[in-house]
Amino acid sequence: MKAFVSVYIVFATCIAVSLQSTPFVPCDEGPTPTELRAEGCNSSPCYFYRGTDFNAQWDFVANADTKSLKPRVRVTVMGSTINYPYPRPNACEDLINSECPLDDGDEATYNVSMPISKLYPSLTLTIEFSLVDDYNHVQVCFKIDGKVTDK
Repeated sequence: MKAFVSVYIVFATCIAVSLQSTPFVPCDEGPTPTELRAEGCNSSPCYFYRGTDFNAQWDFVANADTKSLKPRVRVTVMGSTINYPYPRPNACEDLINSECPLDDGDEATYNVSMPISKLYPSLTLTIEFSLVDDYNHVQVCFKIDGKVTDK
């Protein structure tokens, strides 16, 4: 019985740690998520391991009616910002508790799985994630600091 209780406590602790909120910085434009949960990241910087996927979910409240959403990912390294070619251009396909169209005030959760290439160099960076609507207005935006490294 003691072994069962010990296993249960370890399991519950692992779940609690994995579901903790991830710290983020607001963007210059647009509202922030109500909560961000990045797998394996509950403190800054987040580690992006080459050859794996960065997985995260964020909750947000739509700030305007929209029929579609598209992700916008920008990466800043050594003072230069570039657009990251995110491979899934239709963010509506990755909403997990709602669907498009969204009405102003609707709550939604977006699920991201971003590949981290084995070819990326080890470096420190800031990633800005946004979801933009039909009119290219930002529905939600945040920044996280990270390090690309080997596991």
